[in-house]
Amino acid sequence: MNDASSQAQAALVTNERDTQHKIADTTSDKATAAFIRRVLCFQNVLLGNGERGRNTPRPIEEVLPPLTSSNEVDLQLYGIIAVIIKEFVQAWYSKITPDHVFIDEVLQIIAHCTRALEQRLRKVDLEALFFDEIPELFQDHLSAFRFSKQQTSSRHSLATDSRTIYHTLHPHPALWPIPSAAAPSSIAEQRENESAWRQLLVQGVLAVLLPTEDLENGCLRALVAEIFAEMILGNGISGKACEGWLLWEGITRIAEVLQQSGSKEEGTQSLDNPEQPLSRLERYGLLAPPVGEDDGYSPSLLANTEVHQDNPMTVSGLFWMVIQYVFLAGTALRAAIVLIATSSSLPLRSAIASSGQSAIAVGDQPLPLEPGNQAEKQLLTSKRPIVSMKMWSCASKLVELGTRMPWLSGFLSMLQCGALCGPGRVGNINGVLDR
Repeated sequence: MNDASSQAQAALVTNERDTQHKIADTTSDKATAAFIRRVLCFQNVLLGNGERGRNTPRPIEEVLPPLTSSNEVDLQLYGIIAVIIKEFVQAWYSKITPDHVFIDEVLQIIAHCTRALEQRLRKVDLEALFFDEIPELFQDHLSAFRFSKQQTSSRHSLATDSRTIYHTLHPHPALWPIPSAAAPSSIAEQRENESAWRQLLVQGVLAVLLPTEDLENGCLRALVAEIFAEMILGNGISGKACEGWLLWEGITRIAEVLQQSGSKEEGTQSLDNPEQPLSRLERYGLLAPPVGEDDGYSPSLLANTEVHQDNPMTVSGLFWMVIQYVFLAGTALRAAIVLIATSSSLPLRSAIASSGQSAIAVGDQPLPLEPGNQAEKQLLTSKRPIVSMKMWSCASKLVELGTRMPWLSGFLSMLQCGALCGPGRVGNINGVLDR
């Protein structure tokens, strides 16, 4: 019986390894490149560029136009584009004609748009975007959501639907009217408004990114706008990417990738010591480790519980706990002192914004601005200190710090005011805390 169980366990581990190898092979860069060749550059690679006589095909970046400045990112983006083209374009275009020119033109337009978008993103103030603008939007959304919930639970409220209150506070043409099961016409009207909003959004983006000759072509502009608005934004992002089942599947795939190394070690250990195979929850660490079979408690856990109940804190334990907290406090204080001491050597935020380079490039070649320059004054007035950005108030609003601990909220507000307007203005633009 033991030999049969060990053989069954070994066969189970072997099958699991084969499955993991197959999953790794299908998600590798080599498999992605092969899929891109079959879908996007079949005619170009095999016929047009003389690839039939070659033993090894040319790389993807030499056949297809570059999308970004990174070949690794281009490979993944072309994988997504290949899936979209295969599912939503070739499904109907291949029935009309076997010609590949239309798909090549679409790829050229997409590549032009992505390159133009990357160039525009390089000029975006990422600090203000991630630390000020996005937290401000999230804070407004959170405040309106909580207010709508409070009003629906209030006895003196005239509105009974929280969605009505929320959309009254933050109306949006793409989300109006509010879909209701009592009025089926509102559902269809809201879908039409959302589709029209997507078309306007994509048309505005294409007017900025498309070249002039392509923008004047009405047929081409309509086709590209339909692909981006309906297929990508409508069906892809809004229709599938926001669904719960797809999010859970993505989380499961990430957990499987993270647990591949751990499962391999468990498989080698199980061959040496065959036991009952772990369940799916136990494999991903969602269940507690197995305990004793007799009483449900392991002897070590029961002994530790009895010791802690009889003697919750010993002198040696208290001593080492104090030493640990002192060590952590000293490490944090040392890190803060080092950051403040080295902040003077960091480049100015105004110099980074004016040069358009990264902080490393500006640090290598500093570009100081004249104190009386008018451009510097306009730049300093347009930029906000990081200490005063909305991410701090958004975090306080998220944890309800003003309601739970008003004294701590007031103390932090006083520290923020002192850093901005106090002695030295260490939190102001180009200050010690702002670099």
